[in-house]
Formats: sequence, structure tokens, C-alpha cells
Amino acid sequence: MTEFISKLEIKKIHRIVQKIFQITQKADIFCSALLLQAWRRVNYIFNKREIYASLERRKGNCLRCGRCCHASLRCQYLEYDENGLSLCRVYDRKPTMCSLYPYNENDYFYHLKSTCGYNYDDE
Repeated sequence: MTEFISKLEIKKIHRIVQKIFQITQKADIFCSALLLQAWRRVNYIFNKREIYASLERRKGNCLRCGRCCHASLRCQYLEYDENGLSLCRVYDRKPTMCSLYPYNENDYFYHLKSTCGYNYDDE
């Protein structure tokens, strides 16, 4: 009987550890995305010329997945169509930082880089 109870306790502990891991993973993604957003804005203020030059090297297209639009906080203007593709309600006047993502090879949310439709030749 004690062996059965021990197995149950181990399973319970394992579930708790898994839940803690999931929470820390989400917190890590959230915090890193917030930090990147702050860094993007500061970098844009001081390096506009360099940023626009690097955009010329950007290849690919937006996949309209919407993941970058809610990498940390969900964008209030983001919607999805009947096919599951993202739509920006303010596309014609959307913020500059949205239009520029990603503006160089370092400007990716780390958890989205491998799935982004944009890339740079020197990657």
C-alpha cells in the first residue's frame, strides 16, 4: 500500500514540476519579448538609417500568422479571418514598429525566429 501511495505522490510531484516548468517558460517568453520590444524602440530612435538599410536585405513575406502581434501582449488591433490568417484593423495606419518587424537579423522574438516568413541573406 505504501508503495502505491509513493507512486501517486511521485506522479503528483511530477505534475507540479511540469506545471512550474510551463509557467517559467511562459514567463521567460513574456519577459524576453517585452525586453525586445523596448530594445527595438530605443534602437530605432538612435539607428534609423542603419535599420532602413538592413530592411533592403530582408527577404520573404509575412505569413500572416499573427504570432509577432501578440508575442508578449496581444495587440488590440489583431483579428483573424475565416481562414485563420491574421488581419490588422489599422493596417493602413499601423505603428511603424509593426511595419518594420523584423528590421534586421537580430530583431526577432527568439521563440518566433524559426517560424517567421522573413529572413536575411547573412543568416
